[in-house]
Amino acid sequence: RLDVQPRDKVIDYLTENWMTPSQQAMSKLWLIFDVDRLHSLRMDVLNEKGLAGLNEAILEVGKNDICVALKEITRFLERSERSVAFHCVKGKDRTGVLAMLIQSVLAHTDEQIIQEYFLSDAPMREPSSDGGNRVLERGSFCRNRFSGAPKIAMIDTLKFVRKKYGSVSPGYLDDISFDASWRKRLVNAQKKL
Repeated sequence: RLDVQPRDKVIDYLTENWMTPSQQAMSKLWLIFDVDRLHSLRMDVLNEKGLAGLNEAILEVGKNDICVALKEITRFLERSERSVAFHCVKGKDRTGVLAMLIQSVLAHTDEQIIQEYFLSDAPMREPSSDGGNRVLERGSFCRNRFSGAPKIAMIDTLKFVRKKYGSVSPGYLDDISFDASWRKRLVNAQKKL
């Protein structure tokens, strides 16, 4: 079991990268004097970023575990004549990120990646009490903001990776040490299926 979304690291990431300087200062005070307000601030920041932000955090804080997962998948495919299954709780954030990385290695187009990600949207969409408007609930985790797998979440995730790393493959994958030799092994292992 790999945890590419460790809660503490995600919280540190959102504090360092998404909070304004004044929010960072307030978070330091609230850590000492009012942890409930600190939690509310963190949830507001996370809710604003939505699924694409969660994917960004997964890609950034889970680099080592993502690399391990990609290498384990590659090794499994090299040894086996079968496909591999991987999943998370809902199958859209950690699974979606890992699938996007594998699809990029296998030269899928952005449109293919986005469409396949979106296949998970309807089955996971939680009924919304806000009529589908995804209204932000201040101070608490807004579940309906993170339900489903909307295309825009993967579109924005791909944009983030390209802006920061130049590309998914080789850019981001080289950065996490899933280098050209590993990518070639994955492509070759997938071809034999």
